[in-house]
Order: sequence, then structure tokens, then C-alpha cells
Amino acid sequence: MKTIDIITVNWNSGTQLNECVESIQEAEFSNCILNKVVVVDNDSKDNSLGHIEDLNYEKLEIIKNKDNLGFGKACNIGAKNSQSDFILFLNPDAIVYEDTFKKLFEYIDHNDRRDVAVYGVQLVGDNGEVQRNCARVPSLSSFINRSLGLNKLNSKLFPSYTMQEWDHLNTREVDQVMGAFFMIKKDIFEKLNGFDERFFVYYEELELSKRIKDAGYKTVFVSEAQAYHKGGGTSEQVKAKRLFYNTRSRLIYGFKHFGFFKGLFLMIFTFIFEPLTRTAFSLIKGKYSEILENFKGFYMLYLDSFSIVKQGLKK
Repeated sequence: MKTIDIITVNWNSGTQLNECVESIQEAEFSNCILNKVVVVDNDSKDNSLGHIEDLNYEKLEIIKNKDNLGFGKACNIGAKNSQSDFILFLNPDAIVYEDTFKKLFEYIDHNDRRDVAVYGVQLVGDNGEVQRNCARVPSLSSFINRSLGLNKLNSKLFPSYTMQEWDHLNTREVDQVMGAFFMIKKDIFEKLNGFDERFFVYYEELELSKRIKDAGYKTVFVSEAQAYHKGGGTSEQVKAKRLFYNTRSRLIYGFKHFGFFKGLFLMIFTFIFEPLTRTAFSLIKGKYSEILENFKGFYMLYLDSFSIVKQGLKK
């Protein structure tokens, strides 16, 4: 049977982390072997680790970083000593069902190919709705549409890189499955040198998926298997910083994969127009507190401009 390690990165996740680990404990592994569950803690200040330490779960390993090293680097640390066939990167705001792995590995046992690198499952939210969170490899135009909010006005005419038009009810190949449940073959993960640690948080799985596709490998979304995903997670706690890190990673991606001139165009365009469009949408929705958070986030981005260019162009 195939073997699997589960890596979860924690940063002040509260009771969500405990619920996530407990769901793994209660899941069925009848057609695969769970070797270990590794929680990598990015210097949390809450009692989220205390909750899981009380579980006395023999498969659980905890790695405590002395600082918040970012999501991508923490994932790489957690995966470093893996000896399993698959590595699952599972967010702490996700919960697996009893049959999640049984159904996923039933599909893998019958359909796996050497050129498939990544598997994802259907993620379900609070109201039982299927989340539409798979994505295409982004283009410059899709980032521009996102900055202007045009995809919110007409997603067919102005598509973003997210696959909102697809209902996610069937199994198919995609460019990227959501990082909340991102299962990759260990040998391919190592071959591609894991996550790019320039991406502190956000876009790290999208960037890795781009390299996976460029290397000739496939990603498969498996609708037969499901897991619960809250969404937002601990990033809900810090809206200005969430905007800062999300946009910063998007711009670093632009420099890395579009080149200097297109990356510079994307950065200038984003810096000028996105604060205005975000303000307009906040006014329309009556969420006036978001306006200050938006400008705080972009002020941090302006201060970080040279670092963004440097990081994006670093080989």
C-alpha cells in the first residue's frame, strides 16, 4: 500500500488545529498507510499546541520554530525527513472526513499515472457548498483583471485565474488544487526543490503548481473524495497584513515568471489602481472599516517595493 505523511503548518490556529488533528486520528486508512503527522509551528503565541499535545497521538510529531518563518519554508521543514510515497500539506482550518483517504486512494489505486504529481479533493464549506477553489496558471491579464476587480463584475468576459465558472462536481485535471489539501508525490516534490521560500504566505502552492506543469507533470482534482475547509483561517485576524502578504506574493510571482518588464508593469499598475478599486468595492458594500485596512496594506507594500523586485528576480 501507498504511504503518506501529513504536514500541517500552525500559526495561532487556536482550536482549529486540534479539530484538524483529531479528524486525522478518526479517519480510515484501510487502503493506505499513514506514517506520521507533522505539525510545524511558526512561533505561535496561543495555546494551539497545548491542545494537540494533550491528544497523546503516537503518530504526531511537533516541530517548533523560534520565529514565524512563513508557510512555504515551514512546509519544507516539515517535509524534509519524509520517507513516504505521498506528502499531504493540510491546512489547520481543514477537517478530513472518516472516508476521505479511503476514497482518495481508491481513485489513486485505479487511476494513478507516473506523470501525475498532485492530487486534491473536493472541499466543502460551512453550508455544505462545494468550494470553487481550483485555479489555472495565471497570466498577466488575469492578474490585471483581479487588480481592477473586473472578474467580480463579469467573470466570463474578464476571467481571473481561479476557476469560478466550474462547479467542481467532476474529477478532472487542473493546473492547481487549493493548498488547504495539497497532496504531492514525495519524489517529485524533492525533484522540484519544494516550495519557493520567497513566498512567505499565499501563492506558494500556485507557484509550485506552475513549476510542476512546466516540468510535464499533471495535477488531478478528485471529486469522489471530500474534506471540510473553513477558509480564511488565521489570516482573518490581520486584514492589512493579509492584503500585504497576498499582494506581495502576487508581485513576486509576476517578476519570477513574467520577467522584469512585465513584472514591473504589474507592480506599477497594482500600486496605482488596486487601492482605488478596493476602496470603491468597500464603499459599495458599506464596509468602511476595510478602507483603512486597504491603505495600511498598500502603505506596507510601497515601503517594501525594492525588496519585492529583488526577491522576484532572485535566481
